Amino acid sequence: MADGVSEILRLVDGWGRRTYPVRWSLRDTITYAITTGADARNARSLVWESAPGFTTLPTFATRFAHEALIDFAAGVQSAALPSFARAIRVRLHRPLAAECAEAHASTALSVKERSGERLVLTLDVETRADGETIAHSELDVHFRLPGAKTARRPAPTAAAGDSETVEVREGVHPYQAAVFRTLLGLTADGRVQDAMHIDPVRSRELGLSAPALPGEVTLGIVARLAEQSLGRLGFGGLRGAEVSYRSPVSDADQLTIRFSPAHDGSVGAEVLNGQGRVAVTGVLRFETGPTGSANGEAP
Repeated sequence: MADGVSEILRLVDGWGRRTYPVRWSLRDTITYAITTGADARNARSLVWESAPGFTTLPTFATRFAHEALIDFAAGVQSAALPSFARAIRVRLHRPLAAECAEAHASTALSVKERSGERLVLTLDVETRADGETIAHSELDVHFRLPGAKTARRPAPTAAAGDSETVEVREGVHPYQAAVFRTLLGLTADGRVQDAMHIDPVRSRELGLSAPALPGEVTLGIVARLAEQSLGRLGFGGLRGAEVSYRSPVSDADQLTIRFSPAHDGSVGAEVLNGQGRVAVTGVLRFETGPTGSANGEAP
């Protein structure tokens, strides 16, 4: 297994600064919104381009790392070490357009932590269009080393709420992971290794009770519900998020999501999965002031 670690470190050393073309269409942004549970009744402004206040869900920016993640997965596959995405940080520099024909994602790979129990890498992605940065994201991937004990890492510190906690419940459906796979760009050569998100048999082999919802979809659900629930409190568009994934969300869970808003535009977030375990914790950052129609209702 030591050779597996060495192989991963060689990938880091040889990564350099890789750049990937990024483009997306109106179909992509609407499809992503649908994967988060948006529909014409609960979020019309996310799924109908002619709706008043039509907008792109900000967490769509996590998609800009896709091609880099494919290369990353291919580079670590033979290391045969269990790995999982533990945390993601995303920041928008401007609202996302509904479509873009030409952008570029510049990526870097680094070692964030190395110990006898774990190896943590960070994939840094800066996306630019029209000569300026539009989004920046960082994904932490943990590799569990042989003999390591399972331990929970500290979650991002949530801002203390200045008002009452807002609680929302949301059901997850198997179609959401299936639709998300189509957004990834299905290939016959197996470049996208995502059986744990779609196949009950493979999920059980990995120790899961059911297919796990992709973390990006869970984050999108949280973002959509936060914009819908907090707009009445004066929160504007979502501009950033920093979350840790703590426990799996299955493709049929009933989620309980708690938001703790503060006056500075930050919102603590906690997601409980269907078993009542904390699945996601973190902080969302919003603009303050008047908000557009994020709930899909006509004015």
